[in-house]
Amino acid sequence: MASLHERPPEELEIMNSPEETAEMQDLTSPQEMEQIDLTPCQVEKHLDFITFNKYGKLLMGSSSLTGRYWGGSLWYYENPDLAPDVEKCTSGYEISSGLADGVFLDDETSIMIGQDSGTIEFLTLSTTETGTNLRSVCKINEHLDFVHCIESTCNKKMALTASADMSIRVWDSEGYRVVRLLSVAHSQPVTSVASHPTNDQIFLSAGMDGNVLIWDLRSHKPASCMYRDWDNKPQCVAWTEKSIGPGNNNFVVGTQNGVILLRSPSNLNESLTSFDAFERPLFRLAENPFRPNLIAACADDSRVVIVDVEDEKLKLRYEDDRHTDFVRGVAWRDAGTLASCGWDKKVLMHTL
Repeated sequence: MASLHERPPEELEIMNSPEETAEMQDLTSPQEMEQIDLTPCQVEKHLDFITFNKYGKLLMGSSSLTGRYWGGSLWYYENPDLAPDVEKCTSGYEISSGLADGVFLDDETSIMIGQDSGTIEFLTLSTTETGTNLRSVCKINEHLDFVHCIESTCNKKMALTASADMSIRVWDSEGYRVVRLLSVAHSQPVTSVASHPTNDQIFLSAGMDGNVLIWDLRSHKPASCMYRDWDNKPQCVAWTEKSIGPGNNNFVVGTQNGVILLRSPSNLNESLTSFDAFERPLFRLAENPFRPNLIAACADDSRVVIVDVEDEKLKLRYEDDRHTDFVRGVAWRDAGTLASCGWDKKVLMHTL
């Protein structure tokens, strides 16, 4: 190979001078990088989760699960009715892994997402002269397997992540760090966590080991078993509004055979009642924060179901089958409107 001094003069002329190199570096300064539109060119087909902040803005995660490379993207819409139109999104962010779940954190502009790679990523919504952009703050390769779900606590100061590595991690939402590691929380992958509606130290978890555990982080031995069924394993959990004492509420369990169970911490022997919602495994339960007696449910099915918890009974309140593939995400927009998304690349609104 010829040395630099042996190259023809015309080739030397196209090399950048130190002044030109410095000028090119200035064009990609961190301040100007924030103004560059890095929105992905398309929304992947498989919509995995949907959530809202307190102002009614929508956050949506999508994944590509059938191509040669698995990837994902995160989408933010100031007008939720425009989702999932890529041309009308407020901002988007590309991810090099499938995207399992995400939540808004304390100030409603900070975001936390969990990826199929086990990575936890914190992002922020930054507003510049050119608009609102999703910007990554930090990535932490914390979990050893894919993340199943993320939950923020009632005061938004902490967050919970559950993973197929059988662990649950408690995060400081402001410091972006793990403050409590619950290693081997279950003996099989953890599929769901549900933070208590009024106490940030208490939460529920469900795992493929057939157990539903209640956790109190103030205790030396924080976990107690609330439900166990190895034949019809719990898939997801959620709290209800029925309070039976300080820090104690009834809760619902979604099982593998599609049944929703209403349980009480004061009665571990049997369920208060049950409701046959689906014929396939439950996937996600979402309590209505505005009307806590309403629980939305989706499963390995194309239907969306809303049940009403009334007098320790579960009653069907609403049912919809407009989706054409599995529904993966359900979230309450307001007291009477539920949003759903699924693997058919649809975002639908359901009005009670």
